[in-house]
Amino acid sequence: MYLVVGANGFLGSYVLKNILEQTNDFVIAVARKTEQVTASPRIRWVSCDITDTEGVDVLCRELECYDDMKVVFLVAYHNPDMVEKNLEIAWNINVTSLSYFVNNLRNVKCLFYASTDNVYGNSIDNYRFKENDLLNPVNVYGRQKCAAESIVIWYGYNVVRYPFLISPSLSPVKRHFYDVITDTMKNGREIEMFADSFRSSLSFDTGAALLIDLIEGYSGDVPKVLNICGDDAFSKYEIGLMLAKKLGVDNRLVVPVLTAEAQGIFEAERAKSTLMDNTKVKEVLGIDEIKLVL
Repeated sequence: MYLVVGANGFLGSYVLKNILEQTNDFVIAVARKTEQVTASPRIRWVSCDITDTEGVDVLCRELECYDDMKVVFLVAYHNPDMVEKNLEIAWNINVTSLSYFVNNLRNVKCLFYASTDNVYGNSIDNYRFKENDLLNPVNVYGRQKCAAESIVIWYGYNVVRYPFLISPSLSPVKRHFYDVITDTMKNGREIEMFADSFRSSLSFDTGAALLIDLIEGYSGDVPKVLNICGDDAFSKYEIGLMLAKKLGVDNRLVVPVLTAEAQGIFEAERAKSTLMDNTKVKEVLGIDEIKLVL
């Protein structure tokens, strides 16, 4: 049985999709709000705010009847600007509540925590960060994710670090950046996208599928930290051009801009480029390549 915490987010929706497609397992899907979410007879939705310790206590007691749970933890307060505006709220969600939750959880076969390339900091000269590299995040969000990773690893669980993920939203009420880009171009309007900032980008669907592959083949030999990312480095401008080609629209609608022109757009510092090495995850899964598919 799967337990997916934070199941109604962009990645969570694709995690549920891939569990249903790749396995015969039942899923307990936990979210603060469960309105208008993925429906399936194999999914039981449970409303729980992980910052509510009493609610977490009730949930964990209910879960004690299950054995060998496969847990995916996706909850995060993840907008770097909002994190720095709301430091206590962000710390409570990203660190304190995570610690309380895993400390009260029982009967776990494996737990995978979704982290981010933000923990690494800036990639210099196209260097691809490996899992054992020193972490040097440039903003508070990245530092909080470092703290969260330490908690997860201390408990003997696993961390997966994701890059910039992009796919159509599966939610009827939440739009992803993908949807904004495509809707803008379909309507014949220009959209500005950074041309000088690079990430080892991946689709939500591929990122979720690889995570479920890891869980389904789980053993104690799986490295405690793995980068799940694409082979190639893409700027958001290049991704925009790929989407323009897919839609069959004029690629001149995608306007390249430089990060230096972004002053005033972001309040928290961002790493200009954060590339990751995916050698380990490919070795674990026995695959040769991981490509961005839009």
